[in-house]
Amino acid sequence: MIKKSLIIFLALFCHFIFSQSKTATYYAEKGRELVKQKQYAEAIKNYDKAISINPNSSVVFHHRGASKANLKDYKGAIADYSTSIKLNPNDFEVFYNRGVAEYYSKDIQNAWNDFNKSIEMNADFAQSYLFRGYCNGDLKKYEEALHDFDKALTLDPNNADGYINRAIVNINVGNNIEAMEDADKSVVLNPQDIRGYNIRGQAKALLKKYKDAIDDFTIVINKDPKHIQAISNRMSLELELHDTEGACKDYLRMKKLGEKNTYMETYCN
Repeated sequence: MIKKSLIIFLALFCHFIFSQSKTATYYAEKGRELVKQKQYAEAIKNYDKAISINPNSSVVFHHRGASKANLKDYKGAIADYSTSIKLNPNDFEVFYNRGVAEYYSKDIQNAWNDFNKSIEMNADFAQSYLFRGYCNGDLKKYEEALHDFDKALTLDPNNADGYINRAIVNINVGNNIEAMEDADKSVVLNPQDIRGYNIRGQAKALLKKYKDAIDDFTIVINKDPKHIQAISNRMSLELELHDTEGACKDYLRMKKLGEKNTYMETYCN
């Protein structure tokens, strides 16, 4: 009798464990489906249920962290990524994603550490080099940033962001020709991104190609009429070319956007 009861109990216990696991998987899968529909808040609710049933799945913590990051809850995302890493410290992608969340939280050094760890674990993932390059740029380690962008673009030669950011660093170190060439490539790869035109305009201005630079800043302004930096840069170049009318028109645009300049007030009146 005792043996029979024990067998029944064990059978029921195994069924209970199986049901628990199946239910956790169900909620995790439902969460992933909702992510595909960009319903991140609903996905998080399902990941919550999966974790309440099985709190030992590194994958579910990783996915919940990604959903939180998509909602710009970077603090919550970092906490989930950290738990995922504790459960499984061998997934380079979690280190990368935690680094991204830290980067957008302005925690640059910890972000650098995570991108570095991600690269140690997988040396062929271009995005890790790209973001470590961002960190090095923010830390004013420009040579290191250039090396990272070089590697990222070797692995992914069609990455417009890589060219834009390498162009920015090249301007910072005085490589203006290289900056212009990188901006050219970014514009070809992503002509809708005004940053490429803006950076190319800055590089051309530094190379004293003022008319060409004005053309680039004009493209930026046509796409974004409130782009103060492009308006200001075009105004400065118009002054260099003694185009008083053009410069004063641009200064009027700046004034309408709330920007004033004592010199231009006198110059244009």
